[in-house]
Amino acid sequence: MHDSEYSQVDPVTTPGDTQTAGHHVVDYELQKLLSQGWQRYNARVREGLDDLPVAAVKEITTTFQAECQGGDQLKRGVRAVSRTRRTWVMEEALWQVETGEVVATSRVVMVGIDRSTGKAAEVPAAMWQAVETLEGREIPISERASA
Repeated sequence: MHDSEYSQVDPVTTPGDTQTAGHHVVDYELQKLLSQGWQRYNARVREGLDDLPVAAVKEITTTFQAECQGGDQLKRGVRAVSRTRRTWVMEEALWQVETGEVVATSRVVMVGIDRSTGKAAEVPAAMWQAVETLEGREIPISERASA
């Protein structure tokens, strides 16, 4: 893994209070680290923007690829990879600082929810601009074909 593959990279340490040093870190604890990453990413994107739809998780898929132990030093990378008019998809990874070995990856699909109706809402252009600024690239809209 390389830091340059992700627009947001944070150092994280696997928990030592729930998993003692030298012991396997359970999937729940790794999922918490990943969730904190996409939440931080979304907060950064939404900062200073008013009247945005509520961001809600539509789907999370996580793959655990290698073992890590309590107290391990990891890096967490987050990036936006695609979007539709109402959703955006982020990818994340946790990897060992020393070796670069990937511990876990995750794909998170978010949807914008209209506060007044509770239904999916179009995500405003200002939010897409904030995402593209953070990513340093354009993320074109892709829609599924109608059935």
